[in-house]
Amino acid sequence: MTSQFLPVFVSNALAENQEELLPEVLSNRCTLRAILTFCQNFRIAGIGEFFLTANPRELHLRLHQSGRAFAHFLSRADDSLKRTSRSLPFFDALSAWDLEGAALIARHSRRTWVQGEEYEEDFLFVEFLMQHLFLRASATDCKALLARYEKALQDADDIRLELCRALLENDEEAFGQSLERFLSERNDHYEALAQEDGIPEELRFTEGMLSVEGLALVRLADARGLATEEDYLHIPSIAREKPPGGLSPDAWRRISL
Repeated sequence: MTSQFLPVFVSNALAENQEELLPEVLSNRCTLRAILTFCQNFRIAGIGEFFLTANPRELHLRLHQSGRAFAHFLSRADDSLKRTSRSLPFFDALSAWDLEGAALIARHSRRTWVQGEEYEEDFLFVEFLMQHLFLRASATDCKALLARYEKALQDADDIRLELCRALLENDEEAFGQSLERFLSERNDHYEALAQEDGIPEELRFTEGMLSVEGLALVRLADARGLATEEDYLHIPSIAREKPPGGLSPDAWRRISL
């Protein structure tokens, strides 16, 4: 399922970034809301261009731009402005296999949960991945984070916890089962939003149809030698092609419409 308005979604997203948001991101007054919108626009454009051309090159470029722009923001922002749970650009960087950019995001992210402004389990999901993948946390510390995660859930179900456990233990079967359920639940969430008119069309037909979190997790599994399926729901195999590499860390400053 696609939309005839994909070219419009792409051009609008890039135009907003170039004409309205880039000056703010380059300034010292950039807010979390502004940088997340800037990164989301790159994501919308990249997914839209990918669906229009079936060529992953632009997808990888836009996700790289998102990750590096977010890393730039975090490196300059005070911790009071940061919310680690709101780090989808971290997954953009991983999806583009920009490990240096993802590491910068991890290094400059806030290490504490902001109670009342984010769910603790959302914070712990991202914090675990950052600690485990980039911040050299010990196995003991990682297990402690997952124990805290389980406690925060208060017996509620969260498939992301199982994904984290599978990655920590390099459990191929558990990873595959957890990923499929994660993607299925994500699809149900977007379908429910669409039925209630609770999501803009540009998001429904871009982010709703391609999971950067899922793509990032599959890339991590592949890098660890875990066997994965060729295609998953909202992770088309062509999107998993190796990114070209060699992109400038400052590519986000130059927005081609």
